[in-house]
This record gives sequence, structure tokens and C-alpha cells, in this order.
Amino acid sequence: MATLKITVIFFFCFSYSCLLAQETNKVFDYDQLIFDSDTCCWRKLADNKEYEKGANLIVSYLKNNKTHTNKHSLNWHAGQLFAKAQKDQQAIRYFRKTYNFLYRWFGGEDGKTWYFYAKGTVAFIKRDKEKLHKIIEIWNKSLPKDGNYDTLILLYENWDKKYLEITER
Repeated sequence: MATLKITVIFFFCFSYSCLLAQETNKVFDYDQLIFDSDTCCWRKLADNKEYEKGANLIVSYLKNNKTHTNKHSLNWHAGQLFAKAQKDQQAIRYFRKTYNFLYRWFGGEDGKTWYFYAKGTVAFIKRDKEKLHKIIEIWNKSLPKDGNYDTLILLYENWDKKYLEITER
């Protein structure tokens, strides 16, 4: 009798996990506009403070959905969520997928500001205060200040706090 109960419980759990896996796989078929919306997927997980799960869902979406339209944005959001979950190496990995030196050289004003914003965020995650300060100084001298600049200032001024504490205001 006990064996039958265990078998039934195992079957129920296995069936339920298969259903969950099917639901997760459906997410990978979503258009990026749906996947990236405020009422779906990784954003719902982030709203529930499940940052690492949200980041991993984005990473899986990037691997499994070949029709996504803005890989850059998804990599950035994965980096943010990993940073909020204090998975710093993973955060840096995904942040770095959003910029390279060509942005600084040939990207125009938008490319340059993005380059410095992303690089400054990585400097904060890596705990390189000197580099973050240098990036802010370069920005001050040659680029217009915007919301991303303000975020770098906030990171610098709140150096002793975690990324999550600073960005969840």
C-alpha cells in the first residue's frame, strides 16, 4: 500500500513538473514585445523580487527564441537582474554584451553615452571606484548629462550600498 502511495505521489509530481516545463517552453515562443511587457515573464519575476529567476529566464529566452528583436536590451536586463541578485560575474558577463570600444569611437553621442554608462555600471559591480570616477569625469567634460549619467552619479555617491539598494528606489 505504501508503495502505491509513493508511486501515485511520484506520478503526480512528475506530471505537474512536465506541465510547468511546457508552460515555460511556451514563453520561448512569445514575441519579444510580449516577453518584455510589464505583465509577463521576467518582469513579473523581478516585481516579485525573484531576480535570479528572471535573469535566467531572459538567458533561456535568448538561447531558445531566435526571433527576438532587441538582444541588446535583453542582455542589459539580464545583467541588471543578476546584479540585483548579487550574481556579479553573471551580471558583468551580460552587461558586457551590450557595448564595445566601437561605441566610443564611432557611436556618435548616443553610442558614447551608452558605452560609458555600461562600462561605469560594470566598474561599480567590479567595485572599481577609481574607474567609475574616471568615467564620470570623462562624461562631464565631453558628453551631455542624462538619466544614465545621473545613475552613475548615484552609484558613485552610494558606493557602500548594493546595486539592488541603489536601483530599487
